[in-house]
Amino acid sequence: MEFDSLFWIAFQSSLILGLVHGVNPCGHSWLVLAPFVVGEKKGSKVTWLTISFLSGTALACLILGLTIGSVSTLIPESMEFWVDVGTSVLLVALGLILLIKPNLIHHHHDEEHGHDHSHDVEHIHEHEHHHQHEHDHVHLHAHPKNERRKLTGLALFGIGFINMIIPCPTVAIMYKYALDSASAWKASFIFGVYAVSTAIAVGAVIYAIYHIRRLLEKLSQDWVETALMRGAGVLTIIFAGYSLTTSLT
Repeated sequence: MEFDSLFWIAFQSSLILGLVHGVNPCGHSWLVLAPFVVGEKKGSKVTWLTISFLSGTALACLILGLTIGSVSTLIPESMEFWVDVGTSVLLVALGLILLIKPNLIHHHHDEEHGHDHSHDVEHIHEHEHHHQHEHDHVHLHAHPKNERRKLTGLALFGIGFINMIIPCPTVAIMYKYALDSASAWKASFIFGVYAVSTAIAVGAVIYAIYHIRRLLEKLSQDWVETALMRGAGVLTIIFAGYSLTTSLT
């Protein structure tokens, strides 16, 4: 199995974008876990919930890599050039959108829900008190804690899986490389790197939030997502430009 320069660029890009994806305060990353972590006293439960969510994300990444990589092997050789050029142009367009209008595609909090991140933080704090009350209520009625813990973990696993299947701008490079790779294994590896990188970032943020409550408010500010999306846009344009150049030369 040969590893060309495009593979290594995709490798580095997926590593960086995975970190961006993990830190970004969006519905695809740590913001989903935050309500379950804030106010939780048991580190073992936080670890279990985080692993459950990230396992779903990782499984989805591997399935996407295998599927798109397998599809790429079916693309006729006569069409490879046009597929490469077409996907490169689309990536450049996506990168420009992320750079110029970073909130147009991925800023779901204001556009879809009609509120800002500060409202999300307040909601999480409210959930913390509700969660504590609910926990006490469950304890009083002697409900099995392990069963409840497993069900919550399974739910977060499903959320992590679905969140990864739904396209995110930061994963566009991996889609493009997978279509060009003509190898299910290479595509799966690149998606796997993205999943591991995302897991490291999400794990670090959740660990920090668990120990430093005020960090939640700082990371939830709108400018954080805007800056990260612009950075992802620049990286997307660079990758697409390199891929397009190699196709035309």
